Amino acid sequence: YLVLLVALRGSACVYQGEELGLEEAEVPYDALRDPYGIEFWPAYKGRDGCRTPMVWEADAANGGFSEAAPWLPVSPAHLAKAVATQEADRGAMLHHYRAGIALRRQLPALAKGDISAIKADGDLLTFKRRLHLGGGGQTLLCAFNLADSAAECRLPDGEWDARAAAAPEAAGTLKGTHQLGRWGYLIAEKRGPS
Repeated sequence: YLVLLVALRGSACVYQGEELGLEEAEVPYDALRDPYGIEFWPAYKGRDGCRTPMVWEADAANGGFSEAAPWLPVSPAHLAKAVATQEADRGAMLHHYRAGIALRRQLPALAKGDISAIKADGDLLTFKRRLHLGGGGQTLLCAFNLADSAAECRLPDGEWDARAAAAPEAAGTLKGTHQLGRWGYLIAEKRGPS
């Protein structure tokens, strides 16, 4: 999801806690602050479950958010996904989000380029991002397999260098057809003039 978000044109917004994979917290009724949640409980629990403190350290008071009692309680379920815990796990959601944000910084066409050739072919979504610069530019092909099974992506004519992919086998120069695994993606840069 995040790689698609950073590949699309426009601002990429990440909601606090999303980068840790946090779900909406269960806030007990007596700790609610949202007037709508209090008024319409239990049919509508309000917005407080999405407003709990950020968890920095699993073993610290209040998840490391504050030494003082926070406005809303820290969810015990969130503690296992604290930042300090995910820092130690290279496969954690936090590192995936950092890599996606870094990708947008590394590839100027993702941050500032136009978008064209948008095509949805079944569960395969493809589009190009292009940034024209004086004397050159950057053209990217962005392909996303939105299915739980593999899909084939036909690359446009020319030679393409894999810049990011869900599978490590997508490396080097690519031509022709490329296999995308389930929920896979490929961002490739066109060689030569853009």
